[in-house]
Amino acid sequence: MKHREVFGEARWLSPRGSLDAALFRSEIQIKKEVNKAQITICGLGWFILYINGERVGTDEFVPAYSDYHDRPDMDLVYPLNDEWSHRIYVMKYDVTKYLIEGKNVLGIMLGGGYYHQLERKAEGNMNYGEIKLCYRLEADGEVFCSNKKDAVCSSGFFKRSNLFHGETLDFTGFDRGWNTAGGTLIGAEMPLEVVPPRSEFYFQNCPADRVAETLKPKLVKDFGEYSVYCVERNITGYPVVMCDKAGETVVMECAENINDDLTLNNWSVGFNEQRQIEKFITDNVKIYHPYFCWFGFRYFTLTNNAKPIEIRVIHSDVAVTSSFECSDETLNWYYKAFINTQLSNMHSGVPSDCPHRERLGYTGDGQLTCNAVMTSFDAESFYRKWMADIWDCQDKTTGHVQHTAPFAGGGGGPVGWGGAIINVPYQMYRHYGNRKDLEAMYPAMERYIKYILRRIKGGTVVREEDDGWCLGDWCTPSEIKIPEDFVNTTMFLSQLQQMVYCAKVLGKPYEKYMSCMEIYSMALLIKYFDKSTCDYAGNVQGANAFAVNAGMGVDRTIENLVRKYSEKTEFDTGIFGTEILLSVLYKTGNGELATRLLANKGEASFDYMRRAGATTLWENWNGEASHSHPMFGASTEFLFEEILGIKQTEDSVRYDKVVISPVFPKCLDFAKGKIKTPHGEIGVSWKRSGGKTEVCIDLCDGIDAVFKKDQNFALKKGSNRFII
Repeated sequence: MKHREVFGEARWLSPRGSLDAALFRSEIQIKKEVNKAQITICGLGWFILYINGERVGTDEFVPAYSDYHDRPDMDLVYPLNDEWSHRIYVMKYDVTKYLIEGKNVLGIMLGGGYYHQLERKAEGNMNYGEIKLCYRLEADGEVFCSNKKDAVCSSGFFKRSNLFHGETLDFTGFDRGWNTAGGTLIGAEMPLEVVPPRSEFYFQNCPADRVAETLKPKLVKDFGEYSVYCVERNITGYPVVMCDKAGETVVMECAENINDDLTLNNWSVGFNEQRQIEKFITDNVKIYHPYFCWFGFRYFTLTNNAKPIEIRVIHSDVAVTSSFECSDETLNWYYKAFINTQLSNMHSGVPSDCPHRERLGYTGDGQLTCNAVMTSFDAESFYRKWMADIWDCQDKTTGHVQHTAPFAGGGGGPVGWGGAIINVPYQMYRHYGNRKDLEAMYPAMERYIKYILRRIKGGTVVREEDDGWCLGDWCTPSEIKIPEDFVNTTMFLSQLQQMVYCAKVLGKPYEKYMSCMEIYSMALLIKYFDKSTCDYAGNVQGANAFAVNAGMGVDRTIENLVRKYSEKTEFDTGIFGTEILLSVLYKTGNGELATRLLANKGEASFDYMRRAGATTLWENWNGEASHSHPMFGASTEFLFEEILGIKQTEDSVRYDKVVISPVFPKCLDFAKGKIKTPHGEIGVSWKRSGGKTEVCIDLCDGIDAVFKKDQNFALKKGSNRFII
C-alpha cells in the first residue's frame, strides 16, 4: 500500500537533532465516551506506545525488521550494484479500553533498532536515517493524525541506545509520568515533519517479539564492586534489576561465557570489540531494564549497588509444536539445544545467524534450517514474512540474491546462501500447502536460476559477483578442503530438482531444468569423479554425499561414504555437509550409521558441545566464536523424519499423505515424539522389549497414513499399536 492509503493526512515526525531514541507526547481531546477506537502506527526503527500512562499491548521490537527503503552511502567492502524492493511494516491496535472522554495523552517511545544504526560498522554503513514516527487514531468517527503542532519530543532518559552495544538510560530529574495527563516531558520541543519514506507499507502479520517467560538468576561470584550471575540456559532477553538509591550509576554487561577465574568472557558476542553493556543512572522508581535492545547471554555482571530481580526471555511469539525424547542423552540434548537456539534467533520477524554479534537474517543459515524449524515450530507466518524479505533482496534485473535478508551486508556464497529463494518457498509449500505463496515466488525463483547459469564456467558454479564472496561449505572442524565450485554446483543440482517439483505443481515447463541437471552432472563427473575409486572430490568432507544428494554417484560411491564414516565415527563436515551427509546415509538405508554419527561422542560432535555444558548450538564444532548459532540444528529434522519415521509421500503437501517408517537403530532402545501438522498432531513412540519392538502411532483426522515395515499397514484416526 501507499503511504496515503495507510495514514491519510498523518505526518511523519522526527526529533530536531540526531537521536538514538526519543520520547513523543501528544494530547488529544475526545468529545464523548469511546465505543470503538483503533490506531495505525509505525515507528522506525521500533516503538512502544502508551495511552494515558498504560502500555498498549505486549509487543516488543515492532514493527518487524525489513529492508525499509533505499540507503545512500552504504560503503561496503565488496561491490554492490543491485536494486531491490522495499517494505515497511505498520501496526494496528484496538485502543478502545485505553481512551476516555476528554483529555488523552499519547506517549510514544521511539528507538533506532536496525533502522538507525550508527555504531556497528562491520558490514559497512547500514544506517537508513533518523528515527521517525507516524500514526492515525480513529475514535468513533473522530480522526487524530500525527503532526508537529500537536506533539512534542525529547531524548527523555535516553542518553544512548543501540541494538548491538546497549543503552545508557539517565533518569535524573525525569518525570516518570511523562505519558499521563498530569505529567510533563521535560526539555521537550516541537518535532520536525519529515518526508514519508519512499516504500511500500504493509500491516504486520508475522508474530511480534514478546516476553516468553521469566527466569531467576543465580549468583556465580561476588567480586566486591560487581558480581557475576548466570541463567539456567543461554537465552535472549535482558535482566531486570533493582536499585534502592537515586543517583547511582548501575552497570550491567551480558555475555555467553565466563573465564576460568569466573570473570565475564566477551569473545563470542563480538570478539571483544562489540560488547553488550547497559547503564542506568537511577531515580526513586527502583526497577530498571532495557527498552530497545535484547542481549544474547547466559552470564552477566552487575555492579553491587543493584540486584537482579528476574530475567526476561524475549523472542518472536512462535510456538514450539514438537517434542522428542529417546534413550540417547546426546540426541535429547541436541533437540532441546536446537529449540533454545532457534528461539533465541527469532526476532522482529527474521531468523538470525546469532543473537548478539551480527543479529542478521543470513540466507544461508535461514534456508538451511527452515525444514527443521517448520517441522518443530508453528512457523508459517514467520517464514512467510522472511520469504518476502528474500524476495525484496533479490536484484530484479539480474536475479542475484543477497547473503542477508533484510540486506545488511554479510558474506556467503552463490548457492548455499542465495538458494534460499528456492528452498524456502519449496519447504513452505511442502509443509503448509499454500499454492499462492509458491505462485508468487516462482518468477523470482526462475530469475535466480538464470543468474546462477550465468555464473557457471567450465560446467561448475565458480563465482557470484565479481570480487565478492564465494563460499562453499562453511565451519568445517578443520581447514575447508571440499572445493567451493563442487559444493555450489551439487547444491545447485539439488535446487534444480526442487524447481522441477515446483514447476510441475504450478503447471510450468520443467524440461529445461532437467536438461541443466544432465549437463552439469556430466561436468562434475568429468572434473571431480575418480573412475578408479568412484569418489567425487576425493570423498573429502562429505563430498560423496553432496554428489549422491544431487542425483549422482554409483553404488561404490555410497559404499565408500559408508566405509569412511564407519571408520571415522565423527563429523568432518561443515554446516551444509553435515545435514547432507546424514540425509544421504538415512535415504540409502544406512540409518544405523547415520544415527550413531548424529549421536557420536568425538570432538566434532554435538556431544562435545553437551559435555562442555552448552545449552545452545555453537557456530563452530570446537566452540570458537558464537555459542548461539542454529545452522547445525538443521539435522534435527532427522529425529522426526527418520528416527520417528514421520515422512510425507512425494506427492503430498500439508502432511495429507504420510508414511510412518522409523529406522529403529540398534543404538537406541526407545524413541518418542510428535509434530503438529496443518491437520493436527502426529505422535510416534517405539520401544524394544524382549526381542520385540512395540510401536504406537497417534494419528489426527484428515491424514491418509500407513505404517511401513516389510509391508504397509493402514492407520486409523486415534491410537494404533503394532508389535514387530
